[in-house]
Amino acid sequence: MEERKTPRNGLIDVMRLGFAGIVMMYHFYSSGKKHFPGGFLGVEFFVILAGFLMFSAWERHQVSGLPLDKRQQYWLGYMKKRYVKFFWYNLIAFVLAFLAVRIWCDQIHSVVSISDALSKDIWEILLVNMSGLNCGNYQLNLPAWTMSCMLFAEFFILGMLVFLEKPFLTFLMPLTLIAGIGYWANLKDPSLRFFHTFLTFGVLRVYVLTCMGIFAYLLYKRLKGISFSHTGRWILTAAELLGYITCVLIVLYRNSRYYQFCFILATTLVLAVSFSGKSFAGSMLPANTVTNFCAELSLSLYLIHWPVLMVFQHVFKDINELYRQKFVFLYCALAVALGYTYIMRGVLNMLLIVKRKLKSVMLERL
Repeated sequence: MEERKTPRNGLIDVMRLGFAGIVMMYHFYSSGKKHFPGGFLGVEFFVILAGFLMFSAWERHQVSGLPLDKRQQYWLGYMKKRYVKFFWYNLIAFVLAFLAVRIWCDQIHSVVSISDALSKDIWEILLVNMSGLNCGNYQLNLPAWTMSCMLFAEFFILGMLVFLEKPFLTFLMPLTLIAGIGYWANLKDPSLRFFHTFLTFGVLRVYVLTCMGIFAYLLYKRLKGISFSHTGRWILTAAELLGYITCVLIVLYRNSRYYQFCFILATTLVLAVSFSGKSFAGSMLPANTVTNFCAELSLSLYLIHWPVLMVFQHVFKDINELYRQKFVFLYCALAVALGYTYIMRGVLNMLLIVKRKLKSVMLERL
């Protein structure tokens, strides 16, 4: 069976890096909310995109047409790959965060103190430590909460697709979207620290966004089947670029929950248009080595900027002095993220080599 991969889009990959930078600067200014008031919405962009790509892979492999046991194998295999990738990315970032925050900033040096700190932080390494289930405490590397929530949401959604695909897509997903957004919109305290029955708000937020990514994919399939005229494609291009501009303006200047939903809706629509290939924006900025690297760097920047920020906040305790160092912080965070990207390339390549070696040794002995 020949795979037809969803084509990469250079504009989306560049936007990923841009939103990662905006999230970083939102955290930088979080003490005074001076700039980037809606910068946290970059997370929404990442999760909706992840939901789109998850369902795209499901459709590409034509899993729905396979027997139940094959669908279950795909489900568990997909989650295994996601967990392994997230685990190693999170582990290296965690080590750097532990050295920066616990060892340097918190001045934890004795073996006993380090062991006590690790006993609390180890759940973060295993990606099961969700904000809200951690006695109200934030994680050591705050951005890593997204990964644990994404694993939970994707595991649940793929399980529903394996056993109840049609009921889920036509009834349960629309129903939970309406109920989830309604619940979200009326929360008195939408912070990630607030605990809501079994789930944390962070998991609910990521689940809703992942479903929106699936909706974006279904819209993308419809757009692909439409033949637009030359003028129609230019109108679609203008609408796509306007959508991205709207998203950027929202994160730069607005912070209300209602603008948050405007951002989510605009992101859902522009991703569908961008991947459809019906606008001219994709041909203006085609996927290439540079845009692919932007996508890779975006994950590194998102994960690694937090320990860099903790060091800067420790060194520059006066907030005004900290804000004056914004360009130094930006350069340092980008440099660390760049190094982290190449470190992760080496780690992942090494893991593949070790896996092949172990497999060959085990097969020979058997």
